[in-house]
Amino acid sequence: MKLLEEMSWPQIEAGLKETRTVILPVGATEEHGPHLPIFTDTIQAVEVAREAAARHDIFLAPSLPYGVCRSTRYFPGTITVGHDALRAFAADLLLSFYDSGFRKVMILTGHAGGLHMAALEEACQMAVEVRDFRVSLVSLFDLIDTKTVETPGDGHSGEIETSLMMQIRGDLVAGKPEKHFPSRPRFLIQKNVRHLMGNGVMGDPSRSSPEKGKMFFEMAVHGVLEAVRELESDAGDK
Repeated sequence: MKLLEEMSWPQIEAGLKETRTVILPVGATEEHGPHLPIFTDTIQAVEVAREAAARHDIFLAPSLPYGVCRSTRYFPGTITVGHDALRAFAADLLLSFYDSGFRKVMILTGHAGGLHMAALEEACQMAVEVRDFRVSLVSLFDLIDTKTVETPGDGHSGEIETSLMMQIRGDLVAGKPEKHFPSRPRFLIQKNVRHLMGNGVMGDPSRSSPEKGKMFFEMAVHGVLEAVRELESDAGDK
């Protein structure tokens, strides 16, 4: 693994002769129920990316720890940015990676809200239209086989995330709160939905375990490595 933040520019220049692939972990600073830290999305993306980068010996960039968080933004500790701000910032980062010598960039996001993902996807599309390089966008949760998850519709702070945190940073997990699945209006747009969010969980943490966390973690690392191989291949190029 080539940990970008700890390398000097001559070391990076030498490393670029071996690989021009880099992973950029993206997360969020967001409430994750009463039992998980607000840095959960970022920690998970960083640790999965770190393991994948170590196994494939590629660059790992410093993380981007802020994302678009609408539903949770009125909880203490949730620090959100707007869709346009994330899109512009991510696009600038991608272009700067290219200018710095990288030719294959993967964004691995541990936060997967709708506007958040849309902003990142638009940034990737903007970048590849103005630079001749390859970019991938991977959501951590797309790498988990849903057949291995006991909780139907499990999401934010539920079985998957709690299990992953038990594996990655068990010291930061404060028990297993009750399950909660927010019920939201189908069509009505509301400014503040915290009153519908209960304890901030959208799933069932009670079904989590370190063993599941290890399984989910390996699934995620394996999925990232598959995505890296796709990124580094010429398949699909015109």
